[in-house]
Amino acid sequence: MAEAQYEAVIGLEVHCQLSTATKAFSPEPAAYGAEPNTNVDPISLGHPGTLPVLNERVVEYAVRMGLATHSRIARRSVFARKHYFYPDLPKGYQISQFETPICEGGFIEIEGEDGAPGRKIRLTRIHMEEDAGKSIHDQDPYGTLLDNNRCGVPLIEIVSEPDIRTPGEAARYVQRIRQIVRYLGICDGNMEQGSLRCDANVSVRRSGETALGTKTEVKNMNSFRHIERALAYEIRRQIDLVARGGTVTQETRLWDADRMETRPMRSKEEAHDYRYFPDPDLVPVVVTEAWLDAIRATLPEMPEARRRRYVEALGLPPYDAALLTEERGLADYFEATVANLAERTGRAASEVAKAVSNVIMTDVLRVLKDEGLDVDAFPVTPDRLAALIHLRLDDRLGSSAATELFEVMLRVDGPPETLARERNLLQVSDAGALAPIVDEVLARHPKQLAQYLGGKEGLIGFFIGQVMRAFPGSPDPRLVRKLLIERIEKMR
Repeated sequence: MAEAQYEAVIGLEVHCQLSTATKAFSPEPAAYGAEPNTNVDPISLGHPGTLPVLNERVVEYAVRMGLATHSRIARRSVFARKHYFYPDLPKGYQISQFETPICEGGFIEIEGEDGAPGRKIRLTRIHMEEDAGKSIHDQDPYGTLLDNNRCGVPLIEIVSEPDIRTPGEAARYVQRIRQIVRYLGICDGNMEQGSLRCDANVSVRRSGETALGTKTEVKNMNSFRHIERALAYEIRRQIDLVARGGTVTQETRLWDADRMETRPMRSKEEAHDYRYFPDPDLVPVVVTEAWLDAIRATLPEMPEARRRRYVEALGLPPYDAALLTEERGLADYFEATVANLAERTGRAASEVAKAVSNVIMTDVLRVLKDEGLDVDAFPVTPDRLAALIHLRLDDRLGSSAATELFEVMLRVDGPPETLARERNLLQVSDAGALAPIVDEVLARHPKQLAQYLGGKEGLIGFFIGQVMRAFPGSPDPRLVRKLLIERIEKMR
C-alpha cells in the first residue's frame, strides 16, 4: 500500500555508439567483433606525445540526432577531459563534453500506457565523447582481462530531464531512441553488443511533492525488459526504505539479472569529482549555418511523420502504420512495393496500400522473424512482391495459390507470373474451357443434383470442389460457382 503514496522520478542517460568507420580521435577501425586488443593505436591507448584529431563524421552524426530531437545546435562547443580511474581507460581520462555540449534542449515523444495520450520527455543535452575499453571478469580465474578495442569508439550521450515516472515509460523512451538512431543511420542500436546502453537516475518522493529525493544511479541494463525490471525493483526498494524511516544513499548500483535485484557498486560521483577542464589538444567545434543546412537536408522522414502520412494519405489503420514504420528499412520496402503496384495497376497508392500492408504484416514479417533476417536481406524484392499482389488483385491467383507462390518466391528467383504458370497456379477465368467440366460433373452426380434441385442448395460447395479437382489447373472458384448455378437453374 505504501507504493501508492509515492511516485518515482527517473532521468535516463543513454549512450549510443556511432556507426563510424574509424574512432573518434584516431584512424583505427571502430567495428565491433575484432580479436581483443587489435583495434588499438597509440592515440586510443593514450601514449605520450600523441595528439587526437576529431573525426568530422562524429560531429555530423551528433547534429543529426540533435535535429531529429528538436534540440538547439551549438554553433561552438568544446571538448573536455573527464578524469577518473577505471582499469579499462588507458589515458586515465575520457574526452567528453561538459559545459558546452553540441546539443541542448529538445524532446522525445513516447506513447502512453494502455491507450493513454503520449508524452514529451525533455532532453537536457546531447554530447559527444569517446568510449572506454571493456573489462572481462569471467574468462580468467586469476584476474580481470582488458580488451581495449572499444577505447576511443565515438559515442553520443543523450541525457533526459527527470520527466519519466514509470519503468514502462523508461523502456518506451529507450525504444524510441533506438528507433530514431536507426532511422538516422548513426547507430545500429544493438543493446546486446553494447552499442546502445542505458543508465538511470532514480529517486522517489511522496505523491504531490515537487522536491526531488536522493537519487541512485542504476547501471548494467542491457535490454528493454531489464530496464523495466531493474527500475521496478529499485523503485520498490527505495519506497520500502523511505516508508520505514530510512534514508536513500546516493550511490551507483548494478542490476543483477540473475538475482533480479540491484546491488551497490560504488558511491555516486558528482561533476566536481571528475575534475573537468577543456582539452588543450582539441580546438573548439564550430558548426556553420551552411554545414547545419547541409546536414538537415540529409535527414530522412522520421517515424512519427511517416505514421501520420500512412494514416492520412494512404488510409492505413493506425496499427498497420505503427508496425510498418517501426524500422526504416521496412517502411522503405513497403513504400517501394506500393509505388510499384500502383504503377502496374494504374491505381492510386491509397487504393493498393492496404493490400500491400496485409501481405507484409502476415507473410513478410513472419519470414523475417522466423529466419532472423533484416528486410534488406529479404529474398523477395519490392517489385516481385508487387507482381504477386497484382496477380491476386486481378483474381488470377486464389488465396491458397498466392500463399504457395509466395513460398516458392522465397527459394526461386524469377517473375512471379512465370513461376505460377510453371506450377499451374494461375486461375482459369475462361468460361468456355470450364463449361465442359461443369457439365461432366453434373452428369456424374445425378443423386446430388436431384438433392440440390430439391432444396439442399448447400451442395453447391460439393459441385465446386468436384470441378476444381477435375480441371487441370486452378479455375476461378467464383466463375465455377456462377457456371454451376446457371447450368442447374436451366434444369429446373
